[in-house]
Amino acid sequence: MRQRKRKPQGMGYYMAPRLAYIQSSILHPPVAAYNFEIKPAIVTMIHNNALFHGLQSESPREHMQRFLELTGSLNINGMPAEALQLRLFLYSLAGKALRRLNNRPPRSITSWDDLLNKFMSLYCPPSKTA
Repeated sequence: MRQRKRKPQGMGYYMAPRLAYIQSSILHPPVAAYNFEIKPAIVTMIHNNALFHGLQSESPREHMQRFLELTGSLNINGMPAEALQLRLFLYSLAGKALRRLNNRPPRSITSWDDLLNKFMSLYCPPSKTA
């Protein structure tokens, strides 16, 4: 069997990020629901009613309250509520807030409580609440 020679590539090829190495900052837990689908209407509902940009004029507490109210009534058979919330949360962010979440280390958020604590400490640090 003849081996194909690889065409030499420039430095730009080797320095460009590979999609295989781009991972979400949220580690999604395994779920029993193998064939689940998050309907576009759910994503649109969250995006239209609980969108947070991370602006000073926005309240992170109100955002979380709206998000929890919207997602609290959703149910996918075989998927715990917290796993669903982890999957949907990034659809509730835009702009600076979404960039901040995406800039966290890959798979560094491991549970809903972890996400909630990191989100609130980022937008409601003790210096703001004291």
